[in-house]
Amino acid sequence: MRVLFVTAMWPNEERPWHGTFVKSQAESLERQGVDVDVLTIRGYAGRTAYARAAASLAALNARPSHDLVHAHYGHAGVAARALLRRPLVVSYCGDDLLGTRTRDGDLTARSRLEAAVFSRLAHVAAATITKSAEMAAALPENVRARNHVIPNGVDLERFKPVPRDMARERLGWSREGRVLLFLANPDVATKNYSLAAAVAARVAVRHPDVELRVGWGHPPEDVPLLLSASNVLLFTSQSEGSPNVVKEAMAAELPVVSTQVGDVEERVRGVAGCFVRPPAVEELAGAVLSALEYDRAPEARAAVAALSIDAVATRIRGVYTAVLAHQAHQIEAIA
Repeated sequence: MRVLFVTAMWPNEERPWHGTFVKSQAESLERQGVDVDVLTIRGYAGRTAYARAAASLAALNARPSHDLVHAHYGHAGVAARALLRRPLVVSYCGDDLLGTRTRDGDLTARSRLEAAVFSRLAHVAAATITKSAEMAAALPENVRARNHVIPNGVDLERFKPVPRDMARERLGWSREGRVLLFLANPDVATKNYSLAAAVAARVAVRHPDVELRVGWGHPPEDVPLLLSASNVLLFTSQSEGSPNVVKEAMAAELPVVSTQVGDVEERVRGVAGCFVRPPAVEELAGAVLSALEYDRAPEARAAVAALSIDAVATRIRGVYTAVLAHQAHQIEAIA
């Protein structure tokens, strides 16, 4: 089976953190015998990058060399549809279906329009993948039967608990004090850093040794250490699909306090040391105080085990197999 990934999310020297989950998915599929080629789109460099990608894909119609094309995110899906002679699988990632919110929590006009366009892309896809049931509900009702809710997998070998003192030493942190970790870009409005800072300040009234650390800017290889070095992951995002960092924190047995976004509530339901609360300072601060009572959250790792990166690859490979079987049946019927 030969698959072409089309994505604007792929790590490079300029942005080593961007799209690491897509790269990990490609590698996990290759371990299962899928031959994955990748067409990367430098969308951050300008919107014309998508038009150039679409032209390159259209040129492949003359002699297509892949069994199917798998696009990641709505913009890439539109470009990938130019390869008409192969079935299209679209993985939606979050705000491409749910929209992007401002600091006030309102959807931007542009993202509302884009989400409407991207949701209709499902009509011309052989199958779609959403990261959560909330995202699936944003698709047109008559195409939901072709959708598969498959969150991104987590690498349980990479993300696992290591002794906190050891992790702090390797990061150059003090062994003293307790750390709330904010592992997102604080400049992105939807990540809601101001709320995290207010929560941390409220918690520090009770526990002066608590500090909020921002993990953004560390190289990707530091992320497992950041999780093991911290006491609580504080996740205050306004909108998500299935946030990878929450699953990675769970795999590292790090207690989690999160707002009610994406599939987080489903992931942590009933897990000791993990809490989901409305985006309000007092409620989140209270949850952080409770989470700080846990040294580790071993139940969290057990809860996320079903989403190991290889288990998710098996499910995605199953989507490919079903798409290709359906295509073969159609060709046979025509013949």
